[in-house]
Amino acid sequence: MNSKTNIRQSNFELMRIISMFLIVMWHYISHTNLLYRTSGLLNLAINFIYITTSIHVNSFILVSGYFQYNKNFKFNKILSLINATWFYKSIYALFFLFTGIITFSKFDLFLFLQPLNFSYSYGEFYWFINMYIFLYLLTPYINRLIENLTQAKHRRLIITLFIMSSLLPHLALQNTLTNTGYTICHFVTLYIIGAYFGKYKLKDNYHFKNYSHNKYQLIIIFLLLISIISSFLVKPISEYFNKYNSTLLNYLSNVLGNNTINFSSPLIVIESILYLLFFETLNFKNKFINKLSSLTFGIYLVHENKLLFLNLYQHLPIGIQGNVYSYKVILNILLFSTLIFIVSAIIELIRQQLFKLLNKLTITNKIKSKIKKYVTEFY
Repeated sequence: MNSKTNIRQSNFELMRIISMFLIVMWHYISHTNLLYRTSGLLNLAINFIYITTSIHVNSFILVSGYFQYNKNFKFNKILSLINATWFYKSIYALFFLFTGIITFSKFDLFLFLQPLNFSYSYGEFYWFINMYIFLYLLTPYINRLIENLTQAKHRRLIITLFIMSSLLPHLALQNTLTNTGYTICHFVTLYIIGAYFGKYKLKDNYHFKNYSHNKYQLIIIFLLLISIISSFLVKPISEYFNKYNSTLLNYLSNVLGNNTINFSSPLIVIESILYLLFFETLNFKNKFINKLSSLTFGIYLVHENKLLFLNLYQHLPIGIQGNVYSYKVILNILLFSTLIFIVSAIIELIRQQLFKLLNKLTITNKIKSKIKKYVTEFY
């Protein structure tokens, strides 16, 4: 038998890798304040990169719904995520504590070392892990809902959720339902959208089923490019409207300018869906990509720990202070994002190998089985 037949598809694994690299770039731009330290055409270029990379979080939730809507709840998935998070929190805390770089109060140290992410002083940059765990705990109930929905009702549910959690907050400047995309409401909406496209493939829709694969793929690429350009043009249009002394134009300027890069922005949501659909059109298998994809959550945990953030970016060639005028900054974004990505992947690979050894211990399995028995009683 050909061993390649046992390799899972790599299209969405590649999407996860690219999405995590976009997260690293997004964090680099954000943590070095480049949006506020550049001006003119350079600022527009940085904004283009920043807005284009803003699909990263949405893509992870969409693909979770795409595959998870008909799967059973697995306690080990949550336990694995909590263990990995706790491991990195502990390593960073001990390193910075013993080197004296950061001084912890006893209460801060306690909050930081507990397995979950409720340390507001030092743990808020792991917000995604909290939201993802909360979402996963809800998936047995969401999946039951999806199972009992017809396609038409599923579609109407998506439209309702999109209006409530994306369009209305955006148009009302967050004065109806506050949702910038960092909420469980947004995650549930994306999960249900991803589930729809996993259950009802768009390429099988009557609008596209008679198209060749290449033609369908070109349509998705074209729509994705249009959505990226539209998201980018929002900022200069907003700034143009803001020049006029008009209530309507000032409102439009606020609508377009204030919430464009939110994960819940309608344009970003649409762009994220098209991004998912593009990778659906790919069909290939690659062991290296699949292995690298398994490191993506770890890459996030390694590079986005707040202790590291507070002590890393200020030492890079682009410091936290001062304005930036050189276009070399774009090359720096790519180079340092790549370096951070690779180093984080290597560290996560080492952690995974260490945890494989620990999981073979009898005491580890006993503890896991007791926790699993308690938690799964709810499901």
